[in-house]
Amino acid sequence: MSSPQIMIRLATQFDIDEIAMLQVKTWQVVYRGHMPDAFLDGLDPSERAAMWSNVIAQPATLVLVAIAGETLVGFCSLLPSRDADASSADGEIAAIYVDPTVWRSGIGTALIDAAVESARRRGFFDVGLWVLISNSSARAFYEVRGFKTDDSTKVDERPGFSIHEIHYRRRIVT
Repeated sequence: MSSPQIMIRLATQFDIDEIAMLQVKTWQVVYRGHMPDAFLDGLDPSERAAMWSNVIAQPATLVLVAIAGETLVGFCSLLPSRDADASSADGEIAAIYVDPTVWRSGIGTALIDAAVESARRRGFFDVGLWVLISNSSARAFYEVRGFKTDDSTKVDERPGFSIHEIHYRRRIVT
């Protein structure tokens, strides 16, 4: 299968509904078996849209979208790290999602590459991200792209369940 022609650009307010729908669709595929079905089935794109509207408006946050033809097929967000032990030289990829129908077509890699290059231009020395401990395919994806776990973990308590995550980091300035 040939890879689709992809354009990476900054997200705009006009992309919010597509970002929200893609996030819900992707969560419902990726996190099935990692989070309760009732939680995933109850995700509401309009709630995600309100959140993404606020995120895109933040000057310190960069949201990139991947466009194939005229279709938004992926997105990621980059911001200064929110970790308590982070320095001003630490960036964070807070979200990266690709439409499951085009997985393994290079879109995720293109988004990671664009985020890392944006982090470099912003003066970050490291980029970190959090991933579900149980999500072995995502962990392998990040590892192939130069991210290494620093073995830091956290637990995000949700009503009725917990999310266990592990931290990955990639040095971008040597």
